[in-house]
Amino acid sequence: MDNFVSVDDFEKSALQILPKAIKDYYASGAGKEFTLEWNKDAFKKYKIRPKVLTNVLKCKISVGILGEEISMPLGIAPTAMQGMAHPDGECATAKGKNVN
Repeated sequence: MDNFVSVDDFEKSALQILPKAIKDYYASGAGKEFTLEWNKDAFKKYKIRPKVLTNVLKCKISVGILGEEISMPLGIAPTAMQGMAHPDGECATAKGKNVN
């Protein structure tokens, strides 16, 4: 995992080790999977444009949310059945949020 640079890297690695039934569960959506496709399409609209040769020593990415200062605006959405991917399931995700 030290060499992973994107979510796709994590996904490719997981697909190599998870059993087929679990891979299928995580890759699918509810019903006719309309929302799954809409979400994929929505994310295709966003691009990350790296600032090459720009001094980033003093970059500030913190934001205020509901009156609280958040140093790094990332969140963990509720996701069921995490125990299929890790023995500690949701507890592992909660613990992982504090890893620097």
